[in-house]
Amino acid sequence: MQALTIKKHLEVAKPSLDNNLSDMDRVNMSIRNSLGTQQISWPLDLLKILSNTFRSSAGSVTVTARKKDDHLHILAIEPEDTASSHFGLAVDIGTTVVAVELIDLNTDKSLAAMGDFNRQIQYGEDLLTRLHFSAQGGLGKLHAAVLDTINSLVGKVCAASGILPHQISAFCAAGNTSMTHFLLGLDPSTIRREPYAPVLTHVPELFAKDIGIDILPNAVCFIFPSVGSFLGGDLIAGALAAGIDKQDEISLLLDIGTNGEMILGNRDWLLAGAGAAGPALEGGVAECAKRAEPGAIERVKIDPSTLEPSYSVIGDAQPSGLCGSGLIDAIAELYLSGLLDLTGRFVLENKTPRWRKVNGRDAYALVDSNKKGEGPTVYITEKDIQNVLRTKAAMVAALTILLDSVGLDINSISRVYTAGSFGIHLSVNSSITIGLYPRLPAERFVSLGNGSLRGAKEVLLDSSRIADTSRIAGKVTYLELNIHPSFMGIFRSAKYISS
Repeated sequence: MQALTIKKHLEVAKPSLDNNLSDMDRVNMSIRNSLGTQQISWPLDLLKILSNTFRSSAGSVTVTARKKDDHLHILAIEPEDTASSHFGLAVDIGTTVVAVELIDLNTDKSLAAMGDFNRQIQYGEDLLTRLHFSAQGGLGKLHAAVLDTINSLVGKVCAASGILPHQISAFCAAGNTSMTHFLLGLDPSTIRREPYAPVLTHVPELFAKDIGIDILPNAVCFIFPSVGSFLGGDLIAGALAAGIDKQDEISLLLDIGTNGEMILGNRDWLLAGAGAAGPALEGGVAECAKRAEPGAIERVKIDPSTLEPSYSVIGDAQPSGLCGSGLIDAIAELYLSGLLDLTGRFVLENKTPRWRKVNGRDAYALVDSNKKGEGPTVYITEKDIQNVLRTKAAMVAALTILLDSVGLDINSISRVYTAGSFGIHLSVNSSITIGLYPRLPAERFVSLGNGSLRGAKEVLLDSSRIADTSRIAGKVTYLELNIHPSFMGIFRSAKYISS
């Protein structure tokens, strides 16, 4: 197993009248003796400092390189032995949240992991708004915003780990097709128009200085391939992490983020689809919605006897809203306690002091400002519930079409991998209750955590997995669900909790 970059300390013979080879030839000879590599290439910026580096340390140098087959491309040369300082960065470029993880490539250990909201949010909460903004001349701002987000996180994880950004020689990122375009400053306008053909789906290996990432300028940057306009590298990274392409059993990967994406299949075939899922779950759609940050209610229970709620709040702060997982829990608990019917309407005949009228609409108050110590009112309305049920119906329609396309039913699925910014936190039982997840035994569900970040880490630590990413992307058959003739019929019939 070889990391995306390698780092090697060399003791290079000093020049003499009897051995007056050039400094580059001398270092290359030492590299060949040590690594057995025949083809070696140097960027001009390193050749300019080669002699000073080599001679100032009496021939004791450390080279950082990218090794592909029998070719070695030098990325850095440093005096003395610095081989123990060898780091890589895994990145999940989410539409809402960007997450990074700093990895020690010598020990495979994670040194620091952090996330932050994608600064593109100021130009649009959802992807389609940003694509429209880009088409109106905003591409440069969107490009700068995602770079600023990543570079800010680079600084934070480096500070937390006591290393310098230029010690990071490998960068591996996964994101949806639009995020990949924004990162590279490519025009994504064709993604939103028929025939939905992006600028590219397979990104060539680049260097950090080409993109604008504040790490080692010659650091190798690998970006996961996409399959099409709406099936991105984040899902390919999740499939890599889950290993569904190597299994005999049929598995399902559900990536529920700002968009809902899924891959169904096994080692013989992979079928994928994508559709809007996250907007009903992210901050801003439900009236009391809040992103997953301190103050957001993330878990909800309702006592079936008293109809009184209990909840947990991120950061143990005063509750001020509902994040996606709390919203799903609340709907499931309202249904199980008899306060909600199959259509997502309140059963007001079941009396509880938690019923409210908010702007003329019925609501259930999880947090009641009239009760001492509860703080500002946090409530859920029927409109909020209908938004979630539409999301759920879209996911059901997508999965139904995928299964029907290969003549299978839900029980054929042996394992369901859940990932994505919302999928990480959603309760399996609550998601099954409302039908967002397929109605399968809970033990069949496996949480990948952040599948996109996990797949990126695997490539950082084992460069041979790059071939697997291309193989997975090439194996996937993508169905355009929004224009499928059965989609709307299934969607309409699935807008019920029992469906």
